[in-house]
Amino acid sequence: MVTAALLAAVQGAYAQEPASAEEPVLNFEDATLLDLIVVKSATRTETPISEATVSVSVVTEDEVQRQSNVNATIGQILSKTVPGFGQSTENLTEYGQTLRGRNFLTLIDGVPQTNNLNNNYRALNSISTTAIGQIEVVRGATAAYGFGAPGGLVNIITKRPEDGEFNAHLRAGVKTSPTDLSESFSYLTEAGASGATDGFFYLANGSWEDTGASFTADGERRPPDSFGAQGGTDDIYAYNFLGKFGYEHVHHRFEISANKYRYWQDSDWAGVVSGGSRPSNDSAKPSRGNLNTRTPGTDNLTLNGTYTNDDILGGTFELQSYYNDNTTTFTRTEFFGFQYDQYETESQKAGSRATFDTPVPWDRLPVDIVWGLDVLNDNTKINPIDGPTGAPEYELLGLAPFAQVRADLFDERATLTGGIRYEHLSVDISDFTNAVGTAVEGGTLTFREPLFNISGAFDLDETFTVFGGFSQGFQLGDLGRLLYNSAGFTNVNRLEEEGQKTDSYELGLRAEGGVWDASITGFYNKSNNGVTYDQNLDIVLSPEQIWGVEVTANYDVTYQVAVGGTLTWLEGEYDTDGDGKYDSDLGSDRIAPLKLTGYVEYAPWDWANFRLQGLYSGNRDPDSDQFTGLETIDSYFIVDAFADFEFNPMSKLSLGVENMLNADYVPVLQQSYSVVAFGYDDYYYVKAPGTTFSAKYTVKF
Repeated sequence: MVTAALLAAVQGAYAQEPASAEEPVLNFEDATLLDLIVVKSATRTETPISEATVSVSVVTEDEVQRQSNVNATIGQILSKTVPGFGQSTENLTEYGQTLRGRNFLTLIDGVPQTNNLNNNYRALNSISTTAIGQIEVVRGATAAYGFGAPGGLVNIITKRPEDGEFNAHLRAGVKTSPTDLSESFSYLTEAGASGATDGFFYLANGSWEDTGASFTADGERRPPDSFGAQGGTDDIYAYNFLGKFGYEHVHHRFEISANKYRYWQDSDWAGVVSGGSRPSNDSAKPSRGNLNTRTPGTDNLTLNGTYTNDDILGGTFELQSYYNDNTTTFTRTEFFGFQYDQYETESQKAGSRATFDTPVPWDRLPVDIVWGLDVLNDNTKINPIDGPTGAPEYELLGLAPFAQVRADLFDERATLTGGIRYEHLSVDISDFTNAVGTAVEGGTLTFREPLFNISGAFDLDETFTVFGGFSQGFQLGDLGRLLYNSAGFTNVNRLEEEGQKTDSYELGLRAEGGVWDASITGFYNKSNNGVTYDQNLDIVLSPEQIWGVEVTANYDVTYQVAVGGTLTWLEGEYDTDGDGKYDSDLGSDRIAPLKLTGYVEYAPWDWANFRLQGLYSGNRDPDSDQFTGLETIDSYFIVDAFADFEFNPMSKLSLGVENMLNADYVPVLQQSYSVVAFGYDDYYYVKAPGTTFSAKYTVKF
């Protein structure tokens, strides 16, 4: 038997490792744990993790809510629960937080949030954790949903209606720092209702957040934006509304949904940031004032409609149509006496996905074919606030037919999958004058990329399974950065060959016993047009390769005690001069140091559960001439603790302590940019928050 304490950990998120479950006990005589967790992101169809042939991680709603007691952002939650995911930036940005060393595609219910034409690195934080039902992470390049996923994808699944005619809940939470209880005081309120009757179902969920200031371990106030212009988590107001309505009858199901998330930062401490010093370990400090012309924040709307028929061509058919409108206003900064213009990105995406899951009527070999077509239209532009943006307006039209074959072999001891996706991308770019005054002639860029994949899993016995495969992903690369400040680009047609295709390989072994599970996965990926930056912050496109190892383990010591953890190690290098030799390490904004996570969970009674978890981030000293590869990354260790008390089935109290040992540390990204030789530590060397306490109370009706 396996306790919920072990399952809720998800410190395995898994390359087919177990994920959380909400029942207190699971009976393996009826089903394995892996069979009970169903994912959709890896194959486009609902598949038990036990049958997946690629590395998939799952963080359930219960685990998201528990982790959100001590982690402010989705990026923080994933860094502590998913192997292969880089250490958190302790900021709203996911810049510098990679998946297996590369950018990833973020979706909400399959709707793309990542701005591939001009990445603002805010996609993970375009929804509140209060609206999340499950997070699925595919680790490694994938074309399952396509249009940009070289490192993998993160599919945020929103909450689903509960069974019964009417269900409702109210939740209230507070969070504060002992340094200054008043200035740091934060609160959350949430209300939701859902139900199902006579085939109709609905859900409504809303939340409001007011976040105060944060303070370092030594009591210093942190800047509201702790990594200049990337978006901080202090002095934030935010609301989220999720609504769903649908009807299900026999073979047909129809659902429409809307999610609206908006946050804005209104701070009295948005003045000049300075005073950081890496040699003396002084954190950069904010000053009173407000440099911003316009209030920074994000306004994100996602509309989604899905029709499903499970009796077409002997299989199922799903048609999804969606719309996403995102505007992100960045903060204004002053650095070395120069005040940078404020700007905002605006992106509107509309698209459809048609997916058929068709079994082949062949008795000798069970074969299943998933096939269909994806269509995406994306309009992206940068809106000027203080002056000209130096960036063009983009419009992308993407078409991608695909087909994937799955076969069960050797009496279902083995599973083999393989397929192809053909992406045809057309990008229209307007005429413009860039930031250095160069007139650039616009035009249309066309990319045609066939993307292949093959993977398989084989059960060696009832305990051990070996799995592995090859997959490809494609992204347009940082077109905006290439065009923004280069005097050499006078015609956009020169970028026709600048797309980035990634080849990804993995091989692993997983094992599952009655009270334990473990896995080890090795991976390698390479690309010809990897993106890095030199010391002048000019973009560099060059061949690069990344490799690493991911390990997970969970053990149910007793009925009441569970332990487990993960290990992530990776390294990467690139070819600086195109001579075929990889001669420089990739910087630490791409390659995170060694990451170890561990937890102990104790459930002494049915109504009480205690958890202690830790994250160790190791040292890294890259040998590189690029901008973010100059600094040695120092190690740090942080510990969180939380407890849940269910007084009855209808009410629960959750308590949390973030950074319980009050560790004095600087996140990896801030360290990598704190280049002492250039004086950048004066601005970027910002310590993470010290100890904070939280409490949350939930009542159900």
